Amino acid sequence: MDKLRTIGYYPLPAFVIAQQKNLFKDHDLEVEFEIATFAPEHNRGMAEGRWDLSLTSPDTMIARATRDGHDFVLIFMAEKDLQVKLFGAKDIKSPGDLRGKLIAGDPGDSNYDLHRRKILRDYGVSETEYEVKIIGTSPFRLEALRKGDVAACMVAPPYDTQAMTEGFNLLARAADHIPNYPTAACWTRRAWARQNREKVLRFVRAFVTATDWVLDRKNREEALRLIQDSGKLNPEQAEAKLARVIPKAEIKPVDINRVAQLRIEMGLYDPPYDPIERFYDASLWAEATGMPPPAPFGPPRPI
Repeated sequence: MDKLRTIGYYPLPAFVIAQQKNLFKDHDLEVEFEIATFAPEHNRGMAEGRWDLSLTSPDTMIARATRDGHDFVLIFMAEKDLQVKLFGAKDIKSPGDLRGKLIAGDPGDSNYDLHRRKILRDYGVSETEYEVKIIGTSPFRLEALRKGDVAACMVAPPYDTQAMTEGFNLLARAADHIPNYPTAACWTRRAWARQNREKVLRFVRAFVTATDWVLDRKNREEALRLIQDSGKLNPEQAEAKLARVIPKAEIKPVDINRVAQLRIEMGLYDPPYDPIERFYDASLWAEATGMPPPAPFGPPRPI
């Protein structure tokens, strides 16, 4: 049994199924999963080889590849469509009220911070008009909001429901500003993937089988129950998670392009721009599934 060390912000539905249905074990894999609680630590750990595979945002991977020079590579896509929301303190009634305020955030140049930049710019609020404190993931941001340490934060399910219940103000939904956005993928260090290709292929096969199972309508009731139990979600939240699963964990360069384009728009990806193919290795997914790889996309472009 070969071991794989993985990390993510939450257990993805297909990952939950692969664990619960012994799909990883069927491929002679013992897969450990750790919850990431602090983005900078996750990023350092991936660069240092503390974990083998990250099941997190493709934006994080592209940010660290283009800004820090790490040779990371995406090997499959997992989820789509943003669910994160911007919540304000009880005296913050609109995004414009955040001028001059302190906001909880990530490292500042990726993931939910990127989405916050886009939302606030759409409301005419630039990054020079507020400050950001790096705090951690959604539960830690929400706790900072509760304590009054920050005026607003980006919060993902299930913590968005908690924020609403506790009377914090919903200022914006990221999906309204950034539609059709890929939210989770599997990525790693390119050199590690090359050295461990056979092991990675087994992981991809197990994960893709799990997407088939979780999206099969005859498994729907059990799938929703397992998703609920794994993330302590309510039925509505589990339904939303299931709806975001990407069939076959298929790599779609057009969706990776959406990430690159948003980074360009936010001034966080400088030219010259590499072809989108720089960021993924479709040969692993194609060999694991027996399906053809996607056609080359070329450099980032508006869509």
